[in-house]
Amino acid sequence: MTHENTDYSEVLRKHGYRVTIPRMIVLDAVCAHKGHATIGDVQGIVHDMDPTIDRSTIYRALDVLVEVGLVVESDLGHTGKVYSIAGEANHHHLVCIQCGKVLSISADMVATLKQRIRETYDFELQADHLTLNGLCAECQEKKATT
Repeated sequence: MTHENTDYSEVLRKHGYRVTIPRMIVLDAVCAHKGHATIGDVQGIVHDMDPTIDRSTIYRALDVLVEVGLVVESDLGHTGKVYSIAGEANHHHLVCIQCGKVLSISADMVATLKQRIRETYDFELQADHLTLNGLCAECQEKKATT
């Protein structure tokens, strides 16, 4: 997982933002996590790189990086928001509302739904990271036995 194939400096400038060291460090931290990074994950990596960058700066940097499309933000419910580098393989999440288990599903599985929405509502769904809540197999079984 890398952001090195994108000229993130150009993307930031194109959207009217300055390229700052904290923003670059936060972007590197999201990339370094190699998956869905929580704010705690990002803060830990950033702190290792530069302990002077505080939590509010990290939040502001993430907001900017999401706004310009360099980072994708997903809300996985119990885990809260997680961050990943934009442009990685699109996938979606199934989140168990009982135990919090998170399963990833491919974008192909959601393609039919997106097509039906387009045909029925003439609406183009823009969803790189869709979160669907429900019950996992284990929790369904527990619910059935009680």
